Amino acid sequence: MGKATETDLPGVGVRFELETNAGRCVGVVVHQTGRRDLVVYDERDVDRACESVVLTEDEGHTLGELLGGNPVLEHLDDAVHRLEDLVISWITIDPKSSLAGLTLAEAELRAKTGAGVVALVTDSGSIPIPGGADRLEPGGTAVVVGVPAAVKAATNLLNESG
Repeated sequence: MGKATETDLPGVGVRFELETNAGRCVGVVVHQTGRRDLVVYDERDVDRACESVVLTEDEGHTLGELLGGNPVLEHLDDAVHRLEDLVISWITIDPKSSLAGLTLAEAELRAKTGAGVVALVTDSGSIPIPGGADRLEPGGTAVVVGVPAAVKAATNLLNESG
């Protein structure tokens, strides 16, 4: 696997670079405007771009999908990030779950588990910081935050058959 790096570019955005196993360096500059620059660096001078292609945000997403998509999104069920005692987990809502189709208020997930839903993601889009009237769509994804035991309990509720 190649070596990837990320560099903040103040006032511009972020530069991501990948040094391939073959020793080539390619990168993407993600501008604050959403524009992406796909860059191929010179083999002899990695600070010199020998080719650059400007992409719109949508074109960048399409190219990402063509290249295999985002590994985090490919493994939503397994994606768990730890920050000290805080766990963030992307949980696919089992269509057979007793909570599938309920609103967050009806599901009472926070009251039952102590974990909070900070976003909902479905095929039709995402809802950051959802309210009580937003639904746990069957097959959708709930982004859940809490201590490990709370997130595990929420995962179990969202995956158990009713």
